[in-house]
Amino acid sequence: MSTPSQPTPVLEQLALQQIRARNFEAAAQLYRQAVAQGDASAAAYSNLAALDLQANRIEPAAALLEQALRLAPNNAEAWLNLGTAQHALGRSVRAAESFRRAAALKPGFAKAYANLGHALQACNDPQGAVDAYNQALALQPLYPEVLSGQGVALRELGQIADSITALERALEHRAEYPEAMNNLGLSLQEAGQIERAVHWFERALAMSPGQSEILSNLGIALMEQGQIDQAQACFREALRHNPLYPEAHRHLSYCVNGREDPEPRRAAEACLNDLKDQAKAYHLYFTIGKYHLDRQDPEAADWFCKANQSRSAQLEGSWALPKLSDLIRTNSRLLEHWEAPPTQPQAQTSSPTLIFIVGLPRCGSTLVETILSQNKDLIDLGEVPYLNQAMAGGSMVEAIRTSYQAAAEARADYRPDAAALSDKFLYNFTYCPVLAAAFPDCRIVHVYRNPMDNLWSTFTNHFAQGNEWTYSLDDSVASYHLYRQVMAAHEERIPGRIYHLNYDQLTRQPEQVIPALTEHCGFEWNEAYLHPERGRRQIHTASAVQARSPINSLSVGRWQHYRDLLQPYADQLEALGYSTAIEPIA
Repeated sequence: MSTPSQPTPVLEQLALQQIRARNFEAAAQLYRQAVAQGDASAAAYSNLAALDLQANRIEPAAALLEQALRLAPNNAEAWLNLGTAQHALGRSVRAAESFRRAAALKPGFAKAYANLGHALQACNDPQGAVDAYNQALALQPLYPEVLSGQGVALRELGQIADSITALERALEHRAEYPEAMNNLGLSLQEAGQIERAVHWFERALAMSPGQSEILSNLGIALMEQGQIDQAQACFREALRHNPLYPEAHRHLSYCVNGREDPEPRRAAEACLNDLKDQAKAYHLYFTIGKYHLDRQDPEAADWFCKANQSRSAQLEGSWALPKLSDLIRTNSRLLEHWEAPPTQPQAQTSSPTLIFIVGLPRCGSTLVETILSQNKDLIDLGEVPYLNQAMAGGSMVEAIRTSYQAAAEARADYRPDAAALSDKFLYNFTYCPVLAAAFPDCRIVHVYRNPMDNLWSTFTNHFAQGNEWTYSLDDSVASYHLYRQVMAAHEERIPGRIYHLNYDQLTRQPEQVIPALTEHCGFEWNEAYLHPERGRRQIHTASAVQARSPINSLSVGRWQHYRDLLQPYADQLEALGYSTAIEPIA
């Protein structure tokens, strides 16, 4: 057996000298010799791990830190570094625990709380992340990375105004911070301030050119503005810099017709072949499916099945379909002390008038809101969670009304002299009686379409959050049945308060349906309502491209092209009493 050329303590001392001289690779080699001899100190393991982290050797760094902590379990910096390595390896739950250990061992360790916030965000715990960020800021108020992370977590919680404030503070303390600029752009986009969002995305790109994520975000904002060609250019540029960016492939597919241009489909297929992160493959399944759908190719069904099976497996156990009785009970509880439950629209008592557009995703609601937005005196709120937030904070109808109005009036685009506000948070359909009580002069517009066209459309689209039921056709049938039961119960409770609008009839007979709709909303007639594609409204949903086209009925009956897959689900709906036949033109 050969004897070591140097004792372990000597090797460790030489390694420290190399670190001071900034000869990091030489220091790492010396530490490796020390560790190989079996009697190295905890500091040697910890320092070698830090060098490996610096060189992006994450897996070996994590193993070294675990050994260091077996030798010295009270080393807060080692716990911090171990959490950093675990987070980089995608082990965010374990990373959060490591950061908690670091914070407990070293009071006032702001960085431990900051990193805990990052880990909790990765664990889909935005409230926990905000709490951790608040602890970091209490220790170090001017902490741009924390303010930026806090802005992201607040956005995920729906606290958009607070998110924007946090991100603006981050940029006040670090003007040249592309990540915070990008995050601010996303929050402004969520707030409907698309022009400001575009400004910050462009500033971020000026400082950090070629960043695929920022290019893609800019593309989405441009798409929402109706600048489809410019958006397409951004997505293509993002993919030029990073061909293995699944989200950019999916966003590009919204701007490209696969029947006319086959190259993007081939690029998406190449990305799928080379993709290492298979957890993101579902983006590409949706993408390739969409290109086949453009061609009415039967193969589209196979790709959408792959996409939805993948997404459903990822979300398994994280959600459950609500019970009809629970939804009805919530409405009843809120209204039990309401002395005058409305039965008919009352005379207008407030201004602007609220118009609630409700239904299922992909029911045609975006087209309806785009039609109404041709009224220049309407403020388009988009899909805002104001009602849910108000209901979470208040148990009485009056409190819900006050909270909702405060949220609307806090918007930058609010005008008290506006004729109306439109709210397209579709799941407000669950609380129509509450809406009718809280806002006696509101208009509730329920948009519906052929059930199979609706469910096929949700099945062929990816949703950024929520809507978990859309990833399974069995769950889709159950969700559709629940929705129809809820709407039937509402119609019994508040007869005449809900305006039911058939999307299929709207697209086939717009000259008849649209005048009736605008009259119901209290709008004076204008021919512009028949041409929503000419408007410049910002559209924040997957319908952003479709809604720029003239009104047409191309999507009516589209599900029938895929009967081999869909007929069993149509049979289920028919058995539940819902017609899946195309309604005749009235």
